Amino acid sequence: MSEKLILIHFYMKKILFIILLFSVYISAQSEDKIFVSGSGWLQVALIDKETKQVTWTYDLNVSDDCETVTLTPEGHILMSYKNGAKLIDFDKNIIWDYRLEGPEELFSATQLSDGGYLLAHSGNPAKLIELNRKGKVRKKITFDTEVENLHGQLRQVTKTKQGTYLFPIMGKSEIVELDKKGKEILRFKVEGNPFSVLELKNGRLLVSCGDAHCALEVERHTGKVFRKIDSTDIEGVKFNFVAQIVELKNGNLLICNWNGHVQGEEAQQPTLVEIDTQNRLIWQLDEGNGIGQISCVFPVDCVFPVLKNFK
Repeated sequence: MSEKLILIHFYMKKILFIILLFSVYISAQSEDKIFVSGSGWLQVALIDKETKQVTWTYDLNVSDDCETVTLTPEGHILMSYKNGAKLIDFDKNIIWDYRLEGPEELFSATQLSDGGYLLAHSGNPAKLIELNRKGKVRKKITFDTEVENLHGQLRQVTKTKQGTYLFPIMGKSEIVELDKKGKEILRFKVEGNPFSVLELKNGRLLVSCGDAHCALEVERHTGKVFRKIDSTDIEGVKFNFVAQIVELKNGNLLICNWNGHVQGEEAQQPTLVEIDTQNRLIWQLDEGNGIGQISCVFPVDCVFPVLKNFK
C-alpha cells in the first residue's frame, strides 16, 4: 500500500473515531428533559430528568384533561386538553387553538411526519382529524367505536409509517387499525382499558392496559402476547393505571403510572418510571414538589436549541 493510501486510511479512521465519540456524547446528552402532564394535574410541565425539578410550566383550566403533549421540531408545544388541542410557543403564545363543538372529548394530538397534525375526537361518531401546518382541517375520518360513553372511547391515537391509524378503544379492550380511508384492517382484544399502543423498534406493539396494571408486548398482526410487564417484574414499583409508554433511544421504557383511580397508600406509587430491557428499575419520579399525576410523557433531546434557556 502506498504512503498516500496509508495516510488516507489513517485519517479516515480518525474521522470515524471522532464521529463515534460525538454520537456517544449526543446520546449521553439526549432525553435529559421530559414534558409531562396528566388527567387531574392542571399543568403541562418540563422536567429536568437528573434533578427532577420543574423548569417550565403551562397552566391548564380546571376542566382540561391533558393526555398528550409533544415538542415539535419547530420548538412549539402541542397538547390536547379534552375540549380541543392547541399549539403554543415557549413564551406561552397560542399559535393555533382547535376547539371542539358539541358533546365530544379530545385526548390525542400528535404531529405527523409531514408537519401536519393528527387529532382524535371521542364522539358519536368518533372522528380522526388531520390538520395542516397552520392548524386547518385537511382530512376527516368518522367511525363508530361501538362505545356510547364518550369517556370510554379513545385516548392516544397514532399514524403509522404505513399511513394507517392505530389506536385502542378503552371501553372494548380492543386495538384497532384503520387504513388511510378509514377502513378497518386490524382488531384484537387485550386486557383492561387500554390507553395507548406503541410500535416498538422490533416491529411488535406495546399496549398500555390501564387498570389491568400492566403492559403487553404483542405480535403486530395477531395480538399474540410475547411479554407481559407488570408489578411482579419490577422491584419497588406497583403499577396502578398504566398510561402512555415511550421507548427511549437506548431501548429503555418510560412508563406513566397514573395514580388517579386509587387512594391512600396505593396512590403513593411513582407516577413515572424508567425500566431497562431486563425490567430493572433505572429511574423514577414521584408526585409532590410541583409534580402531579402523570399519564402522558414526551422525552426531549436537550441539545435541541430551544431548550438551552431551560437548563
